[in-house]
Amino acid sequence: MNETAKTRKSRPARSLHGLMKAALLLIALCGAAVCVFWFPYAAASGMQHGADMPVPEFWTRCAILLAFDYAAALPCFAVLFFLWRISDRIAEGALFREGAVRDMRIAAFLLFGDLAFFLVGNLVFCALGMNGWLPVYLFLIACGLAVALLFFLISKCLREAANLQEESDGTI
Repeated sequence: MNETAKTRKSRPARSLHGLMKAALLLIALCGAAVCVFWFPYAAASGMQHGADMPVPEFWTRCAILLAFDYAAALPCFAVLFFLWRISDRIAEGALFREGAVRDMRIAAFLLFGDLAFFLVGNLVFCALGMNGWLPVYLFLIACGLAVALLFFLISKCLREAANLQEESDGTI
């Protein structure tokens, strides 16, 4: 294959790679904004009967909620890391290889696990009167579940494509 054909073939992959990286950076920036602005606001304002409790207890509960929120956010950034690696695989022309399948599956399971942690934690905090944002968080959990299911389905499709790629590579 001559150099012009290689360049022509990889141009759409480079374009998709660039767009995916830009989208992932935007998602990471939005996630950072949520961590910096929303989490402290939600911890302080969502506390039921916060005005009636002593100041040290109020701030202790806020610190516990913030620690939980940040612990729940970490796997989301890890998912972005695996999607970033998949973007690199797109640029390399290796999307339909086992590494991309593994990365997408890890991203799906990380997200499933994080959603379970986030759901249980928010239910516990709601029962303790420390979370007034449960409807918002349940909506986010439902959206996250849909994304995790899509990641899992995409990993299945990538596995099938990788198997077909191996078969076609073997027949050439």
